[in-house]
Amino acid sequence: MKIRLALMAATALTVATPALAEEPSLQTEITLLKAQVAEQQQQIAAQNAQLAAQAKQLQEIDARLQTATAPASVLATSAPAGGAPTPTSTSTLAAADNGSTGGRGGSDTTIGGYGEISYNGYVHDASRNQADLKRFVLFFGHRFNDRISFNSEVEVEHAVASSGDKGEVEIEQAYLNYAFNPALNVKTGLFLMPFGFINRNHEPPVFYGVERNEVERRIIPSTWREGGVSIWGSTPFGLSYDVGVTTGFDFAKLDDASAPLLGTHQELQLAHAANLSVYGSLEYTPTPGVLIGGAVFSGKTGHANADFKADPTGPNFAGIGGRVTLWDVHARIQHSGFDVEALYTRGSFANSAAIDQIILDYNTANGAERAILPSSFYGWLVQGAYSFSLGGDVTLNPFVRYEKYDTQAKLPLGLTADPTNRDRVLTTGFSFHPLHEVVVKIDYQKFFENKNNDRINLGLGYMF
Repeated sequence: MKIRLALMAATALTVATPALAEEPSLQTEITLLKAQVAEQQQQIAAQNAQLAAQAKQLQEIDARLQTATAPASVLATSAPAGGAPTPTSTSTLAAADNGSTGGRGGSDTTIGGYGEISYNGYVHDASRNQADLKRFVLFFGHRFNDRISFNSEVEVEHAVASSGDKGEVEIEQAYLNYAFNPALNVKTGLFLMPFGFINRNHEPPVFYGVERNEVERRIIPSTWREGGVSIWGSTPFGLSYDVGVTTGFDFAKLDDASAPLLGTHQELQLAHAANLSVYGSLEYTPTPGVLIGGAVFSGKTGHANADFKADPTGPNFAGIGGRVTLWDVHARIQHSGFDVEALYTRGSFANSAAIDQIILDYNTANGAERAILPSSFYGWLVQGAYSFSLGGDVTLNPFVRYEKYDTQAKLPLGLTADPTNRDRVLTTGFSFHPLHEVVVKIDYQKFFENKNNDRINLGLGYMF
C-alpha cells in the first residue's frame, strides 16, 4: 500500500511539473486577452460617440426643417443651427450666391469672419520690430430666397481706428447677387476684383506666409475692390468667367510710388466716377487641382479733373485722361500634397509724361514731394509647398516663394527710378494647422536689393 501511494505521488508530481513550466505563457496570453478586451471597449466607446454625433446632426437637420417655415423677420435676426456655409472666402461666397448649397426655401442669415496677429523681427534693425493685430474681419450674408442673396465684409485693421491712429475700418464687400443658375449670375455693389490668388482668397489659413506676397500687394493692390455691376458664372466643363463695369483709379490721388495702384485706389469712398472702367476674367479647371486663368482691367483715371475742382491748391490736370491698364496670368497645381503656383502681372499708365510734368512743376513751385506716376510696372512669383498630414485635420505645410517686382519699371521724361521700389524676395517657412480653419505661421524673408528689410515673421490666423 505504501509503495502504491508513493507511485501515485510520483506520478502526480510528474504531471504537475509541465503545468508549472507553462505558467508564464498563460500569463502572457491572459495579458494579451485583456489588451484585446480593452481595445474592443475603446472601439465600442468610439462607435457610441459617433452614433451620438449622428443623432445630434439629425436633431440639427430637424431644427433647420422647422426653422425654414419661420417668418423672414425671425430668420433675419437669428441664424438657425446648421445654416448655410460660412463665407470664409470669395469662392465660398460664390457658392452661396449661385445657389450651390441647395435649392431650399425660406431665408438664411450667415455670420463668419477671419483675423490675424503678426510679429515682424527685422534682422538688421531691431528698432523696426513690431507686433500687430493686423486684421479683424466679420462677414455678414443673407439669402432672401433661392435667387437673391447679399454678402458683406467689414474689416478693422491694426486694432484701433481713430483720427489719431493708424488703424482703419473698411467695408471690403457689400453686394447683392441674383443667381439665374450656376452659369449665370448678376451682382451689383462693392465687390472684389478677380485678379491673382490672394485678392479673392485672403484669409490667413488659405495662403502661405505671414505677410501677403509683395507682388499681390504692390502690383495687384490687394485687397482690391470696386463698385459696379458684374456678370459671372461657372460651367460644368470647368470654365468660369467674370466681366463687369466698375469704378476705377484716380491718378491725382497717387501718394505712394512703391504701390501705384494701391496709392490711387478709391475704395468706393466718395469715388470720382466721371470715368468708369471695364474688366474681364477667365479661369479654366481642366481637372480637379489644376487651375489656369487670367484677367484684364482698363479705364481712364482723370475724372474730368475732379480733384483740382474740389481743391484748387493741388495740381491742375485739366484735359488729361491717363488710362490705367492692368492684366495678369496665373496657374496653380495641387496634387498628392504638392501645391505649386505661378503668377505674372503688369500694369501701365497712359499719358504719364504729361501727368508727371505737371507733378514736377507743382513740386518745384510749392516745395512739395508728390509721387510721380510710372509708365509701366510689373511683378511675378513662383511658389511651392507640400502638406504633411500629422493625423486627423492636423497638417504641417513647408513652403518656399521667390518673387520679383518693380513699381517704376519705366518712367517718362528720362526720370530715374527709386531703387527702393524694386526688389527680389525669397520667402521660406511653414504653416502649422491644428485644424483647417486655424494656422500658426513662421517664415524668413530675404530682400536682395533692400537688405534692411530682411526679417523673421511669426503669425497666428483663423477663419470661421
